[in-house]
Amino acid sequence: MALLMKLEHLVTKNGKLTFRRRIPQDVLGVIGKTFFQEALQSQQQGVSLVREHAALMDAFQRLVTDAREGVLEKAPKQYAEEAWESLGDSRSELEKWRDFKLEAQQMLNGVSGFRDEDERRDILADDLAQRGADPLLYRAVVSPQAEEPQVTLKDARNMYLKENMKGATGRNQMNRLDRVCARVAKSLGPLDRLPLVDLKREHARKLRDDMLNTTKADGSLLAPSSVRRELNTIKAMVSTAIKEFDLQGRATNPFAGLDIAGADGAQEIAGELRDPLPRCILTAVRESILESAKVPELKLIWRLLEKTGCRGAEITGLRVEDVRLDHRYPHILVRWHEDRRVKSVVSIRSVPLVGDALAAASEAVELAGGELALFPRYAHESGADGVSQALMKYVRNHSENKRHVVYSLRHNMKDWLMTAGVPERDEHRILGHSLGGVGNRVYGGDEAKLKASTAAMKKALLVADAWLKAQ
Repeated sequence: MALLMKLEHLVTKNGKLTFRRRIPQDVLGVIGKTFFQEALQSQQQGVSLVREHAALMDAFQRLVTDAREGVLEKAPKQYAEEAWESLGDSRSELEKWRDFKLEAQQMLNGVSGFRDEDERRDILADDLAQRGADPLLYRAVVSPQAEEPQVTLKDARNMYLKENMKGATGRNQMNRLDRVCARVAKSLGPLDRLPLVDLKREHARKLRDDMLNTTKADGSLLAPSSVRRELNTIKAMVSTAIKEFDLQGRATNPFAGLDIAGADGAQEIAGELRDPLPRCILTAVRESILESAKVPELKLIWRLLEKTGCRGAEITGLRVEDVRLDHRYPHILVRWHEDRRVKSVVSIRSVPLVGDALAAASEAVELAGGELALFPRYAHESGADGVSQALMKYVRNHSENKRHVVYSLRHNMKDWLMTAGVPERDEHRILGHSLGGVGNRVYGGDEAKLKASTAAMKKALLVADAWLKAQ
């Protein structure tokens, strides 16, 4: 079972697949258990097993984080129960039918002492009826040759998760898919009641129009560009299902070629959605974090974000070996590894460590001890989001402006680089933006590039120091 080999912390206990993960040494006394363990409800590889594993990984991280931050108010078992509540049964009727057929056959194999298979099926069916078993299981026993349930949008969702999101077991990525599917259900009805062969263009138009009229939490409408992105996901779901369930010629994809008014018009670019933090707010937030944050790593991460201009995930995903303190030009390596993928090819880079960033990196290496990850507490898929949420509490204590966020630190660094007159190619190398022409991207040795980037960073931070001290 290749899938099981890729899912960490799964063992077989008492004949059942069980999630079993050791509690970190520093919170053993708080949690009172050596292992966090829970038998999985799904015992066969598939989408359900992956989702359960992801939910328990998330529950474990919340348990450990709460223990470390002194807010543990419930038993480990309750964290597992919350994970199950968040899942429910994600199987479609078709998936249940196929699972129940296998289960029915296994149950029949255990029935002996009767003349033939029909008699065994009758005896087993009577027993299931008396026990109030699932009607689909009863049907699988008495009518195993019955026609299968139709392929629905729920099957399309589950197949898309299995085939197009391999490895995307983290809650954040699944939440995005679930959010899109929730919009479909609100507009068109439950996904398991929407057979693919019955989907028409009118369904696609209704969903599009409903999404364009969706109001966000701030009272504004969902942007046409966001509608297009989410409809592209739905289109991909349906296309995948048509291919994987061999529905060519029987089902069409009504979401293909759907026009969305305004989606291709002028839009706010990402940089316009965030502002640099003003001097007074940046100073106040920094002081609050350094004085009040109970988690030492949060203080170090803020200092590194502020004085490198890196993205949050680029810092939380660092390994100790990515921090080059003894180099002629100290720096961090932002690069792909099996536990973290960077945003794009141009994001793979060396970022100079100058001044307080160098001091923070040195302290982080010492704090990490012999760990592989620079920040082990946040070395998981939702780690960057957890850091962002924790730091955002401090930002919001000093600013209610929605354009002021942790990511604003990248815009502060951008301002400092521009004010210092740093050449655009060095600015882009530091921030991980496209370098444009072939000459800038290809030519020049790593040492020379790092030397130029370090000089540029020093100029930018001189500007930052003067700016922060100004009245």
